[in-house]
Amino acid sequence: MTELKELLVEENGAVCTLILNRPEKRNLLNPSTLKLLDSELVRLKQEDKVRCVVLRGSGDKAFSSGYDISAIGENDMIKHHDGDHTLGKALKTIESFPYPVIAMMNGHAFGAGLEVAVTCDIRITVDDCLFGMPPAKLGVVYSYSGMKKFLDLIGPGYTKELFLIGRPISSERATEIGLINFMVSKENIEEFTYEMANEIAENAPLSLKTLKEITNALGNRPISDEDEKLIRTMTLKVQNSQDYKEGQKAFSEKRKPEFKGE
Repeated sequence: MTELKELLVEENGAVCTLILNRPEKRNLLNPSTLKLLDSELVRLKQEDKVRCVVLRGSGDKAFSSGYDISAIGENDMIKHHDGDHTLGKALKTIESFPYPVIAMMNGHAFGAGLEVAVTCDIRITVDDCLFGMPPAKLGVVYSYSGMKKFLDLIGPGYTKELFLIGRPISSERATEIGLINFMVSKENIEEFTYEMANEIAENAPLSLKTLKEITNALGNRPISDEDEKLIRTMTLKVQNSQDYKEGQKAFSEKRKPEFKGE
């Protein structure tokens, strides 16, 4: 095992496991963790020995409970929108990794943590997890590139359910709407996941690369320049609002925010 503090790396033949290692923070994502994730995937891609990656969280409480709000910078929302952010860069590296990436969801996933899972090619969860997208409850706007992943995966109706209500959903509901591929018991998730990872790793490498690339290409439909301009304008408006500041403050103070629509 290679230990990089906030990311653990376990290589076993053609399967590599990357473990988000902040269990005391329920594996919250921050710039340093995301940079490590990005660099390790780049290394694995260059070495071209691994045929399947398993991404999981440390412990059994959370896959990742989101992005560490204490690490959010003043312009991070618009940076994420423009793709100039450590989260966006790590997500692109997951998506462009030539071989399948499995999210082994051994605990809850919220916000950016759930987007990381959605960016992976296959999602496997235990049967007692919760999944949620809480930006509306924090007074922020999620990036359109992130929302598009949910739209492509589960469609507009269920995407609106997740984002507009903001209420966490169960493993069973997540599987029912297509957010999750497989739901298994906590006792069986490791065996189930690694049986699948090894099965994938035995498949033809060129076929795996090409099939993933084709699927990604067909799903990456561009939005119009007019849509892009509108989204950017609305995102900037939210980022500069008092509600945005109140959402951050309330989260840090562990209280319910008092939004005023300004």
